[in-house]
Amino acid sequence: MLSFDAVVRLRCRSWRDPRDHRRQDRFAGLRKYKGSDGRLRTSARHIDPILSTEDVPAHSFDRVDKISPGQVVDIEIDLLPIGLRFNPGEQLRFAISVRNLLGTMMAGIGEYVGANTGRHVIHTGGSTPSYLRLPVRKR
Repeated sequence: MLSFDAVVRLRCRSWRDPRDHRRQDRFAGLRKYKGSDGRLRTSARHIDPILSTEDVPAHSFDRVDKISPGQVVDIEIDLLPIGLRFNPGEQLRFAISVRNLLGTMMAGIGEYVGANTGRHVIHTGGSTPSYLRLPVRKR
């Protein structure tokens, strides 16, 4: 097993549905010792095809796309850039949550509390391949 460096913009793709509520906030976080996070309100998921790149999904924020209970939608969240070195045997933790798992970005700022209620389902596999894209560079 080789060591590798990651100095990248991360991208999370997940397929989800609100079983019984239309308004959802999503947080995605990656941790080793320090972390990177991203967030997106599900109704603001529209991607701008002109501004987006392979590494960074650019959201247009020009519309509100409400979803119905049980409707499965594709959500892409870009995480803040981060540089990490991984050695054999080290682990990485990735989480998708309805609250910010890393806390506030600046001391003295209150934590954002979303309007999440009900069950939230993340789909994986088959036609709904949820994943974390983590480009790596071998040494």
